[in-house]
Amino acid sequence: MCCLFALLLKADEASCLNSPADYMQSAVEEIMAILNNDQLKLPENSQQRRKLILTVVRHHFDFKEMSKLTLGKHWQDVADADKDHFVELFSRLIENSYINKIETYSDEKIIFLKESVRENKSLVPTIIKHNDLDIPISYKLYKAQDRWRIYDVIIEGVSLVQNYRSQFNDIIMKEKYAGLVKRIDEKVAKIPAEGQ
Repeated sequence: MCCLFALLLKADEASCLNSPADYMQSAVEEIMAILNNDQLKLPENSQQRRKLILTVVRHHFDFKEMSKLTLGKHWQDVADADKDHFVELFSRLIENSYINKIETYSDEKIIFLKESVRENKSLVPTIIKHNDLDIPISYKLYKAQDRWRIYDVIIEGVSLVQNYRSQFNDIIMKEKYAGLVKRIDEKVAKIPAEGQ
């Protein structure tokens, strides 16, 4: 619990940083510290490790903005109460996929390249050195109330938001919004509950 509190304090400090690259570097360091913690590597502590990673991810990602962007033009047709439900479902879907990938990392080197900033938006490119491979991952951020938030991740040139938007649009056109929610609901239902 003490460890979690310390991470939240560090996350709050990072959110106040002016440079989006500094902010991202701090966020990545938080996650790497969790992954490299010997105690948290023990099988009996896997759920605690996942909860700590989730805390960091939820602090830095704006899932509402990501949900809005992935639904695109369909967002305005969704009732407000249903929007909240969609954000919850979509965030669970992303978190599970993202954390599964994160947990496979082991001592990869992350290089931060020069950020670009235009008004309240920024792109922070990084390179993950994995064996002999260089994997480019860029983060799109926006600044609101003196705080940077992630709203898209581009992995090897593919935008997470655009990829989901294309898939979701196809499903909505064939099965309506209800069909999309049903599909995501089924996927999320297969994700183990936190703490299990």
